[in-house]
Amino acid sequence: MDNHYDIAIIGMGCAGSHVVLQLLENAPHLKVAILDPYGSLTQEKTWSFWEKGPGKYDDLIIASWKKCRFHTGDEELSLTMNPYLYKSIENVKFSAFAKAQLQQNSKYHYIGSEVTHLEQTHNSKEVTVSYNNGSLTADLVLDSRPLKNNPSDGITLLQHFKGWFIETPEDYFDPKEFTKMDYQLVDPGTTSFVYILPFSKRKALVEYTYFAKNLVQDDVYDQYLETYITDFLKISDYKITKVEKGIIPMTSHDFKPFKNKNVVTIGTAGGWVKASTGYSFKNSERLARQLVNNYLENRPLSYKMTNKKYEVFDETLLRVLHENEASGPEIFSKMYQRNSVQNIMAFLDEESSLLAELGIMKSLTSWPFIKNFFKSL
Repeated sequence: MDNHYDIAIIGMGCAGSHVVLQLLENAPHLKVAILDPYGSLTQEKTWSFWEKGPGKYDDLIIASWKKCRFHTGDEELSLTMNPYLYKSIENVKFSAFAKAQLQQNSKYHYIGSEVTHLEQTHNSKEVTVSYNNGSLTADLVLDSRPLKNNPSDGITLLQHFKGWFIETPEDYFDPKEFTKMDYQLVDPGTTSFVYILPFSKRKALVEYTYFAKNLVQDDVYDQYLETYITDFLKISDYKITKVEKGIIPMTSHDFKPFKNKNVVTIGTAGGWVKASTGYSFKNSERLARQLVNNYLENRPLSYKMTNKKYEVFDETLLRVLHENEASGPEIFSKMYQRNSVQNIMAFLDEESSLLAELGIMKSLTSWPFIKNFFKSL
């Protein structure tokens, strides 16, 4: 049938685009439908990630950094990340690149329409996907649509932020070093910090971020951003060229993405956001690669998609922050003061050695961590 596909992918955000690119690389022979109502993303976001040396998407990145700055509030750390590089990419460019690649394969069909219904009869091995002006069937549906409600189980914090892209008439920034976390200006009783991506000596993204249970009013971000730029960066003359806002769930919720073997949830709604950090770009690339390999090797699609060891650590950290939202500056400062940045990045990428893991756990040892570690187990 002309409207039957091996795989249907719903949505071309971060996860959907990664899956498309992985399928094009490893399974160009498959018949694949991609359904996305937006054509191209309209909400611009900056996705950042770290990786060792050159990467697959270096032609798309807008900037990269070899050095990382971390400020505990009392002490400034300047960390060389070699062999890692920290990189930034614009979501619109990445999704447009994936769309351009798929349009070069006649077996991959892009449908710019919103999915309205999924249906699978009890005895059928295929799923009917209904959209605004038609329908199709597929053996496997990969659905990246967001959840309608926030997770009700597990531990959940919200990483919410607002950033100003600013330009200055004079040189202020070091484009070779970004600021991972600066705890000099903390909203009392919270884990809140400043994050800076300098794109040149006169252009930077300055962002105020919370790891918290609740959101804040928009003017709270503005107040802290203005104070930080004026009092800490000592910049009095600047203009705001663009504003970026976002809310990322950091949760130990069991998303159950594989509860139906013919419909698999991917992306944020499938648990593809790293729970302890809120990072998703490299996590999505890794999980898309594993998912596609599982499909092509005829393995269960859930094979190696999660790692219980790292899930326990993620939940432990979330529990500690959930119990005491003000504990974040101390926790993250200890982690960066007592461990190499290379070991931290490998740990957060779920690629660390046992020795590095023991060092990180030792640096964080405290009664709240011990108690919540066993709760997570």
